[in-house]
Amino acid sequence: MGFDQELKNIMKKKGKGGGFSRALVLSLQWVSVGYSSALYFAGKKFGKEIVAKELTSNDINAVLKDVITFFKDFGIGKLSIKETDQRTATLTLKDGATSAGMSSVGKPVCFFEAGLIAGIIEGRLNKNTTVTELKCGGMGDSEDQFLVKMS
Repeated sequence: MGFDQELKNIMKKKGKGGGFSRALVLSLQWVSVGYSSALYFAGKKFGKEIVAKELTSNDINAVLKDVITFFKDFGIGKLSIKETDQRTATLTLKDGATSAGMSSVGKPVCFFEAGLIAGIIEGRLNKNTTVTELKCGGMGDSEDQFLVKMS
């Protein structure tokens, strides 16, 4: 199934479940592969320049807890830590705003969320941070999973 079919499914739900914002994000990704990186960097900038400056934590475990709280408070989804050390972390997102319950479109779609996680961590810890989505509702997975790398 492609983006066009998923957008038709959103229309059938008549806006329930974050339909409009999901339709906006998926439409951008449907028309241009460049929007994937634009969404990632927009999320990263927002996380680093706005969200991180509102937080006070300075160690990886506390920052990850802040990210979890932010995702919950803003209705982005239920984020949890699968594993972590000082240089990497694996995070799981259930009921994610972009991909929860969607049909498979054959590729990841949660680029904004990945960038947001990277930006918050980078902004608080002053470490170059990248986040890659390993599992996604857009690929037919039941939850999203992100790999965080800090250097």
